[in-house]
Amino acid sequence: MGGDRPKRRSDVGARVVDGETVVLDRDAALVHQLNVTASFVWDRCDGRRTVSEIAEQLAGAFGTTPDASNEAVTAALRRFAELGLLEHARD
Repeated sequence: MGGDRPKRRSDVGARVVDGETVVLDRDAALVHQLNVTASFVWDRCDGRRTVSEIAEQLAGAFGTTPDASNEAVTAALRRFAELGLLEHARD
């Protein structure tokens, strides 16, 4: 997963409210509130950054260990995928 380049679906809306991201998925008629860590990951799901790069950035921003950052990013991405919020990035 470290080399994957996660990308948010382009048809979902998102706004930052008090440091947390609120994602509106109109197709599923759902609203998701992301915590600060998930918001950080979501913001970087642009199809250009790898999972490893996002984890490295998370570690630098929050002062966590590489293992903890990898675990947090993987968990967030897994949840985004379960919710159908990601699309495949094109090379």
